Parts: sequence; C-alpha cells; structure tokens
Amino acid sequence: MNPDGRVNRRVAFIAGAGHSGTTLLGLLLGAHASIFYAGEAWNSTRLGAVTDDGWTVRCTYCGAGCSVWAGLRPGSDGLGLAGSPDLYETLSVRSGRPVVVESTKAVGWIEMQAAAVRDVVPAHLLLLGRDGRAVVNSQLRKYPHIPAREHVGKWAAQIRASEELAARWPGPVSRLHYEDLATSTESTLRRLTASLGLAYEPAMLDPWNSEQHPLGGNSGTHFLLARSRGSRANGTAPADFPVDAAKREHYSRHPPAVVLDLRWHQEMPEDALAVFEEVAGEVNAPYAR
Repeated sequence: MNPDGRVNRRVAFIAGAGHSGTTLLGLLLGAHASIFYAGEAWNSTRLGAVTDDGWTVRCTYCGAGCSVWAGLRPGSDGLGLAGSPDLYETLSVRSGRPVVVESTKAVGWIEMQAAAVRDVVPAHLLLLGRDGRAVVNSQLRKYPHIPAREHVGKWAAQIRASEELAARWPGPVSRLHYEDLATSTESTLRRLTASLGLAYEPAMLDPWNSEQHPLGGNSGTHFLLARSRGSRANGTAPADFPVDAAKREHYSRHPPAVVLDLRWHQEMPEDALAVFEEVAGEVNAPYAR
C-alpha cells in the first residue's frame, strides 16, 4: 500500500451495541459526498452466501449487480479482498469517496481491520451509545422467545467491550448518543464530520434520497431509504425488499425523517425493566435518557 497514491484517506469504525442506531448514523454520514458507508463490512467475507433467514448477502439496495460490491471476493487472509491492497482502498476506488465508514461493531473485527490499515491511514472510532433499555426492548420485540435476562447480559457485555476498546484505541475517538443524534441531528453531524476532517454538508440530513451501498444493518431503517429511492411513483419499497412483516408494517407508517424512537417507554414489560435494573442499571448510567 502506497499512501501517496492511495484513494482511501481515512477509515471510521462505528462501535457499540446493535439496535443503537448504527445503521441510521451510517446512512446519515454516507450521504456526504466524500464518505462511503459500507454497512457491516464483515459481510464482505461472505458475499453471495445465503443467511439463515434466506436472504443472499449482497448490497442492500442494488443486489448482485452493485457497482461497488459486485465481483468482489474475500482475500485469502480474510482482511481485504483478492487482488486489492485492502478492503477500504477497494471501496474508495470503486465509490470515488476517500473516507470509508463501517458499522460491524464486533470488537475483534474492528481491531483486526484497524490494525491492517493503521500505518497507512487514520483509523477513527465512533462509539455510539443508546439507553440500554431501548436496545433490550428492541431485542425482545425481535426475539421474544429469548429471556430478558439474556438480552440484558448481551447488551451489557457488548457495551463494556466497546468502552474497553475506546479506552485502548490508539487513534481518535468520537463519542455520541443515539438520542442526541435523533434530536440534534445537524449539530451532531457537524461535530462528527469535523472530527473526520470534513466540512458538514446539508445533504446529510436527507439520506433517504442518497445513493448508498451498504452490506447488512437494520432492515427497517434501510426500508425508509428503499421506499424513497426505489419506488418514487407509489411511495413503497419493493415487495422483495429484505424486511420482515412486522418491521414493514411499522416503517410503512414512518416518515422519511430522523425520528426519536422511544417505544420502550410503552412496550417494555415491568419484569424486564426490573431485570435490566438488576443486571445492567449501573452499566447503563452513562447512557440513560
């Protein structure tokens, strides 16, 4: 890798727990003309595979014919892609955008990928937090057969691991909360773009009409963009868009806008709240909103 001739100039990793708004953050950043949002880039190691849910791993919006992901296969070392210096350089070359943001969140993946490029480009960590009760409620909605205690334990373990990663991160770290992103979107994005060495662009407030090519992520959030971009005539997302029936129903009523989701206030059972306080109340203190 030759830094002087490199197209990719910076990589940012979104860390935190799932269901914390990482897909939303990625799409907002990806609406910037200099940022390519890769989604959960670890999926690049299994492009074309069929998931347990029956969906094929490929670009969320373009499918198999994506101009960025089509034809790419994992490199033999598992870090980059065959025939390329590394994953992020490949994505910058194909997208024409010098900054790559990804939201895999798995600490092991982040450290491995950051180590692969750290001597060549700055590796930035974006630690996104959200009130853990909202995260657990979302998990309970999606996986009601799993006990609340297990969901709470997984959230607490993930957020602890993410905090420990931030504490030992050798490069720049930016911390933010989902609740602030949803209620003070522009000021939060201005701060983040400045930390990435970029000027804020108003287009970031309207990711629903932007060109994006992520792998994986929250299908409900993706549904909003697909609905706006994919079928403007009738305002609906394609019938085969990979989102389950419950999410499709909820997000069909959702405006193409950033809206603070506080459903946990009404939905989360009292016994689950009690378990959460017992297991993770102290861990959640910095994130409680």
